[in-house]
Amino acid sequence: PNPRVDSSRRRSLLAADHLASPPPNGGSTALIVVDAQRCWYSNAANGRARTAFPALPQRLKALLEGARQEGIPVVHLRASYESSPHVSTMRRLNPSLNINPIVPDDPESWARELEGEDVIYKSTFDGFFATPLESRLEELGVTRVLICGLVTSACVLGTALGAFYRGLDVLLVEDCCADRSIERHEATVGMYSDYCFQSILARDFLGASHEDLPPAAGACGSASKQVPEVLTVSRALSCGASVA
Repeated sequence: PNPRVDSSRRRSLLAADHLASPPPNGGSTALIVVDAQRCWYSNAANGRARTAFPALPQRLKALLEGARQEGIPVVHLRASYESSPHVSTMRRLNPSLNINPIVPDDPESWARELEGEDVIYKSTFDGFFATPLESRLEELGVTRVLICGLVTSACVLGTALGAFYRGLDVLLVEDCCADRSIERHEATVGMYSDYCFQSILARDFLGASHEDLPPAAGACGSASKQVPEVLTVSRALSCGASVA
């Protein structure tokens, strides 16, 4: 037996059960897209995330399309750091990173917001800190969030923990995230999955109609081609209905 495949199969089955259950407290679900900006991916000077996770554009675009088709609200977080006090320390500790300007209003074309979708600017790794994100989710009646974006070990994790701290049911769509290396991505998911959030794959939400998506990098990508198809009931996410 291949332990990695067995682990991925188990995780995928657990994800299917989680997705099939209604959101907590009769609430609804939202998709949070973290920092899908060109400065972190397409225009990043080091190009590490782009090299390690070349399938991110196709996968995140498909996830967005699936959520929109199901009527799930999408919230776009954007890093707006140039006046943030942590940036000077971050650049001193990581001189090879963040060379390019951090441009908040330059989203990737494959993750651009549609008319009516919320765009929220954040000044730290945590999308909830000093932003209207929490109040907006409360207005929408959201008790479960799907989280994806850039980068896994920084702003994706910070926002996932922020949601966890506030009692939300957090699902990290791990193959719709990217980091500066596969190792950093996998270490982050491995440390916090089933502890602060449930890790799922895009196919767990999108279903068999998206089996032709290119494999993601790392364990989640290699496993996604070997794990048997699982039942996906994405409509339960948006309406909170019980599933037979």
